[in-house]
Amino acid sequence: MRLRKLLLLGFLLLTLPACTLPGAASPTPFTFPTPNLTHTAIFAATPTHTPLPPTLPPLEIPDTSTPTPATPPGETPASTPTLTPLPVSTDVRPHGAPVLASYLSAPPTLDGDLSDWAGSPYLADKVLAYASGGWTGPSDLSASYYVGWDTAALYLGVQRTDDTFVQVSSGRYMYKGDDVEIQLDLDLPGDYHSTSLSADDYQIGLSPGNFGSLGEEAYLWYPRWLEQRLGSVQVSALKTAYGYDLEARIPWTVFGITPVEGQAFGFALSLSDNDLSGLATWQSMVSSVETRRLADPTTWGTLILEAPSGK
Repeated sequence: MRLRKLLLLGFLLLTLPACTLPGAASPTPFTFPTPNLTHTAIFAATPTHTPLPPTLPPLEIPDTSTPTPATPPGETPASTPTLTPLPVSTDVRPHGAPVLASYLSAPPTLDGDLSDWAGSPYLADKVLAYASGGWTGPSDLSASYYVGWDTAALYLGVQRTDDTFVQVSSGRYMYKGDDVEIQLDLDLPGDYHSTSLSADDYQIGLSPGNFGSLGEEAYLWYPRWLEQRLGSVQVSALKTAYGYDLEARIPWTVFGITPVEGQAFGFALSLSDNDLSGLATWQSMVSSVETRRLADPTTWGTLILEAPSGK
C-alpha cells in the first residue's frame, strides 16, 4: 500500500508541468515606456570636450612712461629725474595779462628779504567766488609777488598782506593755514582745452611755518602719484607787521623739464587764509586770476619765461 502511494506521487510530479493550474498562467509581458525628452536629456552622453570661450580682447600693456611712485614724505629721490626739453609755445590763457618771469643772471638770496627783487610786482588780490567766506578785503588777505627763473630753478618772492596770521598745520594740510600755492601746466598747447588735471599739471604749496615750532616747507599735491614733501625746494620767510614775506627756489628737476626762454605755462598763484587762531581750517582764498579752479587748468592764467636781457 505504501508502495502504491509513492508510485502515484511520482506520477503526479512528472505530469504537473504540462498542466494548466488556476493561478499558474504565464504573466502578460510588460513593456517599459520610452523616456520623454526630459529624461532623455538626463541620460544623454556627457560631451568629452569643453566648449571654447568667446574670443578675448587683446591684453592692454600699461604705459611704462608713467612716472614712478612718489618718494615717501620727508625723503629725497634716490636719483635726479631726467629733464625733458619742451617746445616753445605761444599759447596764452585768456585770463588777464600773462605774468613774465624775469631771467635772473644771479639768483636772489633766499632769506625772506625781497629787497633784491627788481621791477614791478604782480598782484594776487582776486577773491574766488567759491572761497570768499570771511574775506573782508585786500587788508584781510592779498599779495604782491615776483617770479624769476634761470636754467636751474624757478624763483618766487611773495609779499603777503594778512591781518591775522594763523598756521598750525604742515605737510599736505598746510592749506588749512596761511600758505602760498602755485599751479603750473607744463604742456599748455598739448592740453589747452582740457578741463581736467593731467600728468603735466602741478600744484605746490609753500608754507612759512609758524615762525616758531613749525619751519618753512614745500609740498607737492599734484600730480597725485608724486605727492610728497619737497626737500629740494628752498623756502625762507620773514614775519612782518602786515603779514609775512616769503621766497622760494623750485628746481626744474621737480617738474622734470628743461626750461626754454619764451616758454609759456598755465599758471596761477593763490593764497589760502585762516583767521581762527589755534584752529586748522580753510576759510578763503585769493588768486592771481579770479577764474582759478583747482582741477580745471583752463581757468588758470599764463606764465612766460623771459629771455635774458640783451637777447
